[in-house]
Amino acid sequence: MGRHMTATDGIGVRTQHAVSGPAPPGIPRIHPPSPKLNERRPLGAYGLTFRMLEPASLTEAEEAGVIQLLRLAFNGGPGWFDLPVAQIDHFRWKLADYPYESFAYLGEFGAEIVGFGGRLNRRWLVNGLERVGRDGVEAALHPRYQNQGLTTLRRDIFDEFDYSEGFTLSFASHPSSLHNRRKRGTPSVANPMENLVRPLDVGRHIHPQHMANGATGASSRTRIALERGRTRQQRPEVVRRLAWEWRLLRHRLQHRPLHFRAGGWTIRTVDAFDQRIEAFFTDAATQFDLIQVRNQRFLNYRYADRRAGPFTIRLAEAEGQILGYSVVRATSDSGVLADLLALPGREDVADALIKDALTLARQAGAPSVRTWMMRHHPYHRLLVHAGFMQNQSIVEPGYEAKHMDPVELEFLADPQARVHIVIGDTDHV
Repeated sequence: MGRHMTATDGIGVRTQHAVSGPAPPGIPRIHPPSPKLNERRPLGAYGLTFRMLEPASLTEAEEAGVIQLLRLAFNGGPGWFDLPVAQIDHFRWKLADYPYESFAYLGEFGAEIVGFGGRLNRRWLVNGLERVGRDGVEAALHPRYQNQGLTTLRRDIFDEFDYSEGFTLSFASHPSSLHNRRKRGTPSVANPMENLVRPLDVGRHIHPQHMANGATGASSRTRIALERGRTRQQRPEVVRRLAWEWRLLRHRLQHRPLHFRAGGWTIRTVDAFDQRIEAFFTDAATQFDLIQVRNQRFLNYRYADRRAGPFTIRLAEAEGQILGYSVVRATSDSGVLADLLALPGREDVADALIKDALTLARQAGAPSVRTWMMRHHPYHRLLVHAGFMQNQSIVEPGYEAKHMDPVELEFLADPQARVHIVIGDTDHV
C-alpha cells in the first residue's frame, strides 16, 4: 500500500496524491505531477506566479531582485550581508556553486520578485548509508505578503517538485519557527542541541551592537524578531555585566579545565583540505549514526572558498596523519567555532583544537566564541570545561522522512543518539 502525501496545486487547493514508500521490487513509485524547471504557475488567490529553477540559471537581473528582496524581508539583509565579501558573490557561492543538487523558488508579481527560497540537497550518513538531507535556505517574502500562508505554500511547492528519496533536516532558532514546526508535528532530534557561548570580553560581549550583529546567535533581522526585541525589557548594562561575570565565575568553579597528556601532534593552518581528509572522515564517521558527509570537495567548498567568509582551517597531525580538524571564523566582531571533528577516542585532540580556537579568537580580538553541540556528544564536556556555557537562544533540529522509510530515522528519537551536527553543517554561519 502506498501512503498519501498532501501537496498544493498552483492555486492553493490542497490535493492528495498516492506516494509509495520504499517500493517492492518491480512496483514503480507513483509521483504526482510536478512543476518543470522554469515553468510559471499561477498562485491565483495572490495574483502571483511561481517558478522552480536551478540557481545557476538565474539572470543578473533576477539575482539583483533576490538580493533586494532579502534586504527588505530581513530589514537590511540576513547576517551574511555583513561579511567582508560582495553579497552577490556569497549568494552565488551558497546556491549556484553548491557541489550537489540545489534548487531555487521565485515568487513573482509581474517583473518584481516577491518570494524566494533555496534548497540544498546535503549528503548525510544515516547509520553508515548515504542519504539526501534537504535543507531550506534564504526563505524570504516581501513584507506585504508576509503572514498570508505563502510560507506554507512555498514549502509544499518544494515538496511537490523534489521527489528524491531522503529527509529534511531544518534548524529552528526563532520562537515563531519553533511554533510553526510544532504545529505541523515535525519531530525534533531528541538529543538536545545546545547553543553555547564562551565570553572572552564580557563588556563587549553584552554590548547592544555586538548582540545586533548576531555574535551570540540572535542574528535574525525579520520584523517579528525586531518587534520581539523591542518588547523585551532590557536590563541596565551594569546589571547584565555583573550577571555575566557571576556566571563565568560560577562556571569556572564548577568546571575546571581538563588536562590531557601532551600528545605528539602539531596544529597548523592550511588553505584547503587535501586528499587525506577522505580516509580521516571514513574513520571519524564510525563514531556517529548521523553525520554530514565531509569529503574533500564539500569541505573545500564550505570553508576554503573566501566567498563563504573568513574561515581558518586548523589541522591536528602526527606523522603525516590527520588526527582532527577545526574550522574557526574569528574577527574583532565575533568568533565562531564552526566545525570540529577528531578520530574516535581522541578527545585529547578535540580538546586541543577547542583551546586552539579560543586562542585564535583572542588574537583576533573577538568578544566571544559561539558554537553548537549536542548535549550527549563526546565533545560537549570538553566545551563546557573550556568555559562554554548555554546561551538563551534555542536551536532545535527537526527532521522528517521524505519518500524514504521512516524506520531509518527512528534512532533520532533516542536522547542518547550518536548525532554529530555543528553550526557549519548549516547556513547559520
